[in-house]
Amino acid sequence: MREDFEIIKRRAQAAWLGKQSSYATRVVVGMGGCGVAMGANAVKAALEREIQRRGVNAVVEKTGCIGMCHHEVLVDIVKPGKPRITYGHVTAAKVPALVEECVVGDNINKEMAIAVVGDKPVDGLPCYADLPFFKHQQRIVMRNCGVIDPDSIDDYIANGGYSAFVKALFEMKPEQVIEEVKTSNLLGRGGAAFPAGMKWEQCRRASGSPKYVLCNAEEGEPAIFKDRRLLEADPHAVIEGMLIAAFAVGSDRGYIYIGGEHLLAIERTEHALQEAMEYGLLGNNILGSEMSLKLTIRKGAGSYACGESSAQMSSIEGRRAMPRVKLVRSVERGLWMKPTSMNNVESYANIPQIIENGGAWYANIGTEEGKGTKIFTLSGNILNTGVVEVPVGTTLRQLLYDIGGGIPNGKAFKAAQPGGPSGGCVPASLVDTPLDFKSLKKVGSTMGSGGIVVMDEDVCMIDMAKRFLDFDQEESCGRCTSCRIGSQRLYDILHAISIGEGRPDDIETLEILGETTKEASLCGLGQAAALFVLSTIKHFPDEYRAHIVEKRCPTNVCPELSAEAALA
Repeated sequence: MREDFEIIKRRAQAAWLGKQSSYATRVVVGMGGCGVAMGANAVKAALEREIQRRGVNAVVEKTGCIGMCHHEVLVDIVKPGKPRITYGHVTAAKVPALVEECVVGDNINKEMAIAVVGDKPVDGLPCYADLPFFKHQQRIVMRNCGVIDPDSIDDYIANGGYSAFVKALFEMKPEQVIEEVKTSNLLGRGGAAFPAGMKWEQCRRASGSPKYVLCNAEEGEPAIFKDRRLLEADPHAVIEGMLIAAFAVGSDRGYIYIGGEHLLAIERTEHALQEAMEYGLLGNNILGSEMSLKLTIRKGAGSYACGESSAQMSSIEGRRAMPRVKLVRSVERGLWMKPTSMNNVESYANIPQIIENGGAWYANIGTEEGKGTKIFTLSGNILNTGVVEVPVGTTLRQLLYDIGGGIPNGKAFKAAQPGGPSGGCVPASLVDTPLDFKSLKKVGSTMGSGGIVVMDEDVCMIDMAKRFLDFDQEESCGRCTSCRIGSQRLYDILHAISIGEGRPDDIETLEILGETTKEASLCGLGQAAALFVLSTIKHFPDEYRAHIVEKRCPTNVCPELSAEAALA
């Protein structure tokens, strides 16, 4: 019954309010995967020891990644009646001084302080909204990241969580839910960009039972880490999106497929599923309704090919993860040849806000070429590495300079790779390209999953292409000759070029082989494996000519063709 949820909601809101108005000082540690990698566990343990030693009335809590990976480890200190202050680059060694000055005392450590959580600066310290990193972002999917405890369903519910699902369940028909998603024009955020509402509609209309909902959280590409950060910071948002999808398509069972190496995402998602079961939001007769849904986690074994829909379904079924030879629409014949609706983590996390605020609201964000927001991960030669959420259509220049802070050490920007290893690069001459699916396609690139690798003037494009092809050939499942052999041959030719054994006809061979690999491969890995090579040939022909004809590497990255090698 809806009344049951209202009781749960009031209790959660009271707990949240109690936490915010506590007489104890709250010390909140950012413990996403990025924070943990930088030593957040040690920082949290040091804080707990120091607070206990000093006998201070304070509690240590955790939260997920807020996106500022370049400032990890992040610690927020909230004193009763005082503004919440974020401190960055905290280490276990710095904890005693931080506790002395900011927990025991009422001071602000200006060396580590980053911003105030609020709408007013304090003692010259800016608020989050004034930081360049956040100023140009619009957070819909990431609204709870860095705010709530990812292991607390009460925190999620107190901040509006599961209200959209309850609205759909008790106020809407499945067709109305699908219509709102169609109106939003939400395109898949996993790389394929297929309209989510259309997929749901086709799955609902398909004959066959049972029907499945599937969340693709495999995320095996290097430099892409948005999905695991979402599951680490706000797993209930993804679960709620899946509940709404299951209601819409008529499914009573589903799977969350997570890359086996994403241990923290798995741990927090498992905990969230258990909490949702305990609160009656999963299982049989949810909240006293006729709807039932069982969600199960499947752990991948580290294969990038598992990110492809049919290969992932094969893996869930217990078979080798290889794409189907014959194209079969998964909405008609997916898992165990039953109707299946698969969406990406980010796609599902958008759904609660679309249902809560309406599809038209979402469609007003972004541009005509793409609606809503998109999460990007920034890595490589960029000052502010991390996870950001911006309206679709934000230009690459805005992302790199206004949010990313530009290129470190005064170096010039050379190119960016928006779609991870499987996609074309965008050179400096096209830095004003809007980040939407159509605009990137026009310049020979792709939005993909949103992992932006930034390259400065010292990067050798042949070497970078080699690195990406090395990944692609390693990750090929081997089913397609065009991908299995094509990616290897592309790599072999690039390697020969990089060591001074390139031939004048290599560029033409790369182009022919690249187009063949793209057209003849079954899944996205092979279809996109050559895109980076083809784009570097197009945008950096002089660099290829220098390697092949002049036998030199302009950036001195390739050892055999460096200036030092020439003098030897």
